[in-house]
Amino acid sequence: MIRRLQRGFTLLELIVVIAIFGIFAVMAYGGLSSVLKTRVQVERAQDRLAEVQKAYLRLRDDLQQVAPRPIRDGYGDVQPAMRGLERPLLLEFTRGGWRNPAALPRASLERVAYRVEENRLLRASWRVLDQAQDSKAVDNVLLTDVEKMELRYLDADREWRPRWPMESADVAAARQPPPLAVEITLFTRDLGELRFLFKPGLDPLKIPQSGGGGSPPPSEEPPPQNDPPPDLTQ
Repeated sequence: MIRRLQRGFTLLELIVVIAIFGIFAVMAYGGLSSVLKTRVQVERAQDRLAEVQKAYLRLRDDLQQVAPRPIRDGYGDVQPAMRGLERPLLLEFTRGGWRNPAALPRASLERVAYRVEENRLLRASWRVLDQAQDSKAVDNVLLTDVEKMELRYLDADREWRPRWPMESADVAAARQPPPLAVEITLFTRDLGELRFLFKPGLDPLKIPQSGGGGSPPPSEEPPPQNDPPPDLTQ
């Protein structure tokens, strides 16, 4: 009876096979890791874009509803329907169309303000128009990673102003109508400069070229508001 010799793999053959499988595994892992990183970056960019769109829509909706209603602050001083300060940088105005699905005993007007604080774009809102000393605003974060914000206002002479209103007297400032346009520029860490241009009470305008006065806004007048400004001359 002839017995056949059983022959296995040599050590060298095993080393070669393991090396080949190792190379394939490294290549497969590298490709999978690249796909996963790309997916994470795409999802992060989509979330960031959605955050910017929500902030833009909130700004647009508020500025489309600007109402010519001055208020009194917590110290009893008259504040114009819209005011823009340089220091501290702030955009504050009265807006209409405040929904009231619960039929609460309140007005349809709302006082809101925008500012940048701790690298966040904040929207503040008050429950009442004419405030008391204990009236507190409710802050909502609209956009993160915002380094700073710049504001400009287009007056009736098609000139850009860094603040609004231009008059210093309380009564005159309170009765001054809103500007023809409001330009809001946000400087973000990842997206760079974001510039929005709105016409208070109407749809957003096209962004003019930086530097000069830009293209003049359309001649449409904002829709009439139901609540007239109070008599502040007494």
